[in-house]
Amino acid sequence: MDVMNYIHSMPISANVKRKVAHRLNQELTEPALAAAYEKIEELGYLRDGWAGEGSFAISPQVICNLKRVLLISENADWEEWQFAPDVNATVGLQSKTHRALISLGENEFSYYSVIAGETVSGNHLPFSPESILETMHRIA
Repeated sequence: MDVMNYIHSMPISANVKRKVAHRLNQELTEPALAAAYEKIEELGYLRDGWAGEGSFAISPQVICNLKRVLLISENADWEEWQFAPDVNATVGLQSKTHRALISLGENEFSYYSVIAGETVSGNHLPFSPESILETMHRIA
């Protein structure tokens, strides 16, 4: 039995079947984007104290902001970025290949990168999904 027939044979709603089919398609065709979605879900499960005394759960608004960025992203946008939860309820996006970091909060973000030996940075910039994606492209 192929996967789609198996999904359709399950006693779940049509809406859930569509979500499962979409997720399977994404896993096969957009692995970096699928991994980013999965990591964001994991970050949402962190609770106060996850990294010891004084560490805070990742803010639900930060999780929502990350999901909003993913909605306008392509698979290639996430191939060289990884998530780094921070103890102050924010999330860092770290480049896997360059010295680059974006720190995403509830309403704003900051970034730091070294490009061709020159440091570029920005602090307390207003959040928008488009500004995060543009910054990821510019500093990676």
